[in-house]
Amino acid sequence: MGLIDVIKTGTFFDILKGMSVTGGYFVSEKVTVEYPWEKLKPYPRFRGAHALLTDPETNDTKCVACMLCATICPSRCIHITGEVTPEGRSRPATFDLDLSRCIFCGLCEEVCPVAAIVMTSVYELATFDKNEFWLTKERLLANQENAHKEVYTRVTEADLVEPSGARGAQFAAMGGAQADVYEAEPARRPRPDVEVPAASKPEDPGALPAGMAEGRRIIAKVASKRRGMLP
Repeated sequence: MGLIDVIKTGTFFDILKGMSVTGGYFVSEKVTVEYPWEKLKPYPRFRGAHALLTDPETNDTKCVACMLCATICPSRCIHITGEVTPEGRSRPATFDLDLSRCIFCGLCEEVCPVAAIVMTSVYELATFDKNEFWLTKERLLANQENAHKEVYTRVTEADLVEPSGARGAQFAAMGGAQADVYEAEPARRPRPDVEVPAASKPEDPGALPAGMAEGRRIIAKVASKRRGMLP
């Protein structure tokens, strides 16, 4: 043991060095959040309880009952019954989500062709009643007030160039914030091993319901990314 080590041992240098770190934190600003009296705001990409969004132009749900979210859900916690309005628009008559089975993977939000279902910032889900985990269409619509503003509407190329209409006004009021979430994707050259359905013509009597063709294209792209076939 050298002279320096003897001096450090005799003067309790290591102990004083450690206590100096403790003392520095003791007089510094506290960072502890006193939950539940204080709550942190989740990040915009946080996956909390689900919500259904409404169309600002019609005040009706944006969902077109294409069943893509229920199809891609790995835990099979989404149950939808579709109906057709007198105007010929497809929408869900019932939309139930079992939150006790949900794994919060976000695939339902990612695959939705009309950005109708989103995951909100609600993270306090503890309850004494298991029935509280069963989210009906009415509860999902009521929960949209907790949705992140970035995911309220899907941005189109037209909105990015010149916002117009109710969606454009909403986009302008948000300051273009949702452009960080829904960016206009560049056209991709179809790969021979990935089937991408072509958009149906309006005059085609066998055309798919609104949003179905786009939804199937997104399904194929998501599946391809998961298999590592697309960059």
